[in-house]
Amino acid sequence: MTQTAVAVRRDGRSVAERYVRLAIVLVCGAAVVIGYMTVALWPWVDPVIDPVSDYVFHGPGEPLFVLAVLLMIFGGLALTAAMAGVGMPRSRSSKVLLGLWGAGLLICAVFPGNRIASDPTVSGEIHRFGGALFFTCLPLAGWQLARSLRNHPQWRLAATRVRRFTTATVATAAAFGAAQLAPWLPLGLLERFALGTEFALLIVLALIVRQAAR
Repeated sequence: MTQTAVAVRRDGRSVAERYVRLAIVLVCGAAVVIGYMTVALWPWVDPVIDPVSDYVFHGPGEPLFVLAVLLMIFGGLALTAAMAGVGMPRSRSSKVLLGLWGAGLLICAVFPGNRIASDPTVSGEIHRFGGALFFTCLPLAGWQLARSLRNHPQWRLAATRVRRFTTATVATAAAFGAAQLAPWLPLGLLERFALGTEFALLIVLALIVRQAAR
């Protein structure tokens, strides 16, 4: 490998590491915003039974909710750029699924959810579709990514870590999905668990990419 090629590769990894730091900041920022809404809007939105999207109907909840969603979207974009920068093996399906995950988030930001579950609206049903999209697509992308990584010796340990955290996202997303059909389940709490595992998976992916960039 020529010195020029080595320099280009080193610069690419340096750029990837900056994208990783940006992704971590953005994803953590989204978690902080949701945490703030949970505390500040507690009198109006019960985090045990009410979904996160209900924050948009109270005080500063709407702009804060949109901010949290945008932070997650841009965090995902930064992470995707970092993956490309370190040459992380990814299948086309995992790339498509990550794109659909971001699209689901965007749908949730644009279309408010139902104010009352028993009185569905067009916007609310579109919002529910967006939620189903992003809660489903990130775990599926994680599975596909783990499958791609395990075929490369230098990425096998990373594949194991991705698979473990993806399993957690699948379990919590399934529990949240069950709460849509069983009103006695704590829907709000299960949704927040599902979000938490998605945050964790994104951070784990970012840390794996950061390690590869060094």
